[in-house]
Amino acid sequence: MLNTLLLLVYECFFTGLFAVGGGLATIPFWQSISRRQVGWFTGAQLADMIAASQCAPGPFGTNMATFVGYTVGGLPGAGLGPLALMLPTLGVDLIVASVMERFKGGERWERIMRVLRPASAGLICAAAFALLQISLSSGTAWDWHAPLVWFDWRHVALYAALLPLVFWKKLKKVHPAVYIAVGAAVGVIAKL
Repeated sequence: MLNTLLLLVYECFFTGLFAVGGGLATIPFWQSISRRQVGWFTGAQLADMIAASQCAPGPFGTNMATFVGYTVGGLPGAGLGPLALMLPTLGVDLIVASVMERFKGGERWERIMRVLRPASAGLICAAAFALLQISLSSGTAWDWHAPLVWFDWRHVALYAALLPLVFWKKLKKVHPAVYIAVGAAVGVIAKL
């Protein structure tokens, strides 16, 4: 159990160190961990953790680290996961805050930001792809040689049916809670 907790701390620390762009940027890291650390959690459990983390109050990345930690190591994991995720950010913030005022607005600062902005956008795009893969997946790993096996066609049909509602929302100002309720009802009825 101690080895598992140490590995959890390492994985969460690594995720916190390189996930630039907020909580959604951590999704590709969690997906990679689910593939690398076989037996920790499945793709379906990851999808459930993402949904619960989005609904729970607090930062998404920290919520995910808590759920992953609890799934892997129980209560000790639930405490160590978010702590390990936040530790690199805290360290970087302390270092950056002390020198930021000196460089902010200067040429070096602009160079750093020119690198970080596309990196952050790339991680968020990877997160969007990971969410699409998780939500449309048939439960099997994506095999690029057999693309039709990837999808659970019930999920694709549900997406196609609900997509017009996204555009209708902008016109009718429907509260997001309505979409959550409709999605939950359809998921329960269709046993998705």
